[in-house]
Amino acid sequence: MTRSGPDRTRNASHVCRAWRPVLLVATLQTVLALPTAAQPVSAPTATPEALACAPRLAPRDVAPSGRVVGAPDTTPRRLFRPGDTVVLSVGRAEGVSVGTQFFTRRVETPLHPQLRAQGIRNLHTSGWLRAVDIDEHSALARVERVCSEVRQGDHLGPFQWPAAITTVLGGSVSYATPATVLFGANGRTLMATDQLLVIDQGTDQQIARGQRLTIFRTGGEPQDPVAEIGQAVVVLVEASSATVELLEVREPVMTGDFVAVHR
Repeated sequence: MTRSGPDRTRNASHVCRAWRPVLLVATLQTVLALPTAAQPVSAPTATPEALACAPRLAPRDVAPSGRVVGAPDTTPRRLFRPGDTVVLSVGRAEGVSVGTQFFTRRVETPLHPQLRAQGIRNLHTSGWLRAVDIDEHSALARVERVCSEVRQGDHLGPFQWPAAITTVLGGSVSYATPATVLFGANGRTLMATDQLLVIDQGTDQQIARGQRLTIFRTGGEPQDPVAEIGQAVVVLVEASSATVELLEVREPVMTGDFVAVHR
């Protein structure tokens, strides 16, 4: 569902450029961090369930395969929790069978006004469900797990369970073309250790799952030194974005902070 063309990459990479300080080579050489070889190596702690619920960058064009229509009973309901039965807008004709699983997702607007102005959106996973009864163009499904709550109107996504992550060791920090922090879970703009957030680079920039990252920022003037905020690791990756887990941070990570990749 994620588009990987040049327009998508260009749009994502331009986020937050307006408030980025100028990065000079001389400034980057004064980075206030230990050499990479001396830094302790931490492993990601996010469980598969946490990764399934992790924030993602929403594609510009969402083409859902179906939606949650509502409840099968006569009482109007819009919110659903584990064990609830819901009606789906897809059935046997769309390839659904008993036991088929789906993630339920919706597109949300992040809190930061400049992200909203850029058209950046958070793809929020609300939970997942399993089809239990099939008709030609509809199905009944039981909610198995929720990240927040499943809502009427949530669209269906393919159920692909996150694979295990192998942390990439070694490498030096590359500050030449840093990524930018976009948002955290539920579009938040301040994140702490062990939380997940989205950055604006992905496989198009040769970023891979398990790759280590350094979060940093500069002062208001070009001559101000680079300040390292903490370490992170890539846990999910798409064409022009990635979801990363913050391993150790000295202070809250904010929307607009920089991300240097260890290569």
